[in-house]
Amino acid sequence: MTHWLSRPPRRRALEAIALGAALGTGVSQGPRAQMVQGVQTAQPSATAATANTASEDSPFAFALIGDLPYSDLDEPRLAAMLAQIDAEPLAFVLHVGDIKASSEACSNELYQRRLKLLDASTHPLVLLPGDNEWTDCHRRSAGRFDPRERLEMLRKIFWSRPEPLGRNARPAVSSMAFERQAQMPENVRWKIGAVRFVAVHVVGSNNGLDEYPGSRDEFESRQKANQTWLFETLAMAEREQASALVIAAHGDPDFGLFPEKGHRLFLTWLQEIATSFRGQVLFLHGDSHRFKVDQPLDDSKGRPLANFMRVESFGYPMSANWVRIGYDPRRAQRFMVSTREVRQSGF
Repeated sequence: MTHWLSRPPRRRALEAIALGAALGTGVSQGPRAQMVQGVQTAQPSATAATANTASEDSPFAFALIGDLPYSDLDEPRLAAMLAQIDAEPLAFVLHVGDIKASSEACSNELYQRRLKLLDASTHPLVLLPGDNEWTDCHRRSAGRFDPRERLEMLRKIFWSRPEPLGRNARPAVSSMAFERQAQMPENVRWKIGAVRFVAVHVVGSNNGLDEYPGSRDEFESRQKANQTWLFETLAMAEREQASALVIAAHGDPDFGLFPEKGHRLFLTWLQEIATSFRGQVLFLHGDSHRFKVDQPLDDSKGRPLANFMRVESFGYPMSANWVRIGYDPRRAQRFMVSTREVRQSGF
């Protein structure tokens, strides 16, 4: 049998849509905030949103943060950061996961406290899952929880609403065509002008593979859902003639020679998407806590893929720093990356 990854990228994308329909992950055509064919949408129609194409392309900016807060003492630092971010004219905030340290207890009380903190954002705030808040919860220091049960609780607390977090999220998402995947509501996608965004559940700690009893079954199921969501969104971006495709996840997949087993297939997806997509591809992640901007993928001749860029967020203990990413369709390099520092006593 021919391996799926050896088929042409466009064919894989179309097959992903067909697979999505079979799995119940098609695009919603229904009214606000309802479940239709497996996608939870907070706007009238995802198809109607595709009319918002390159003709409406204009500059915008957003904030990238992650891997914080890591303690109760870190919470005021995040609050100060969000206050500074609130003062800037940004489209949204992206938190790429790890809202707690792996040694903190994975309790409902802690989840609710971090939810309140993030939900205070004035801008829509898109939160992705990290490994610290669920795959690592089997550890003694984290309370010896069942990671799968904790993941279901996270879905109820953080991703049960059709819109992102943030005080102004509900009125903003209609223009973002914001959607959630049905079986994995932490997987989301949205659109601003000619830029398509997609987030998939890929975390650190070997992407959860073999990290706790029963992890392999969860991993395989999550991989299938991620694959469908990612390539379905690629097909949407191609159909919309998007100028750029932004892919976000928590885990650092390690673009070196020996990536962890749990990240190898995801790296193959990134390579295939960057090779096939005509526009620019921006990959955003956290996990390693080191701010980084580079072009880690090579073409068939060993040269860096010119249309692919990776940005890694700051993380604890750099809890006073965040990343501002600007988009400008008038520039050959659409994305401009800069950093900000929050000035507050005690930082």
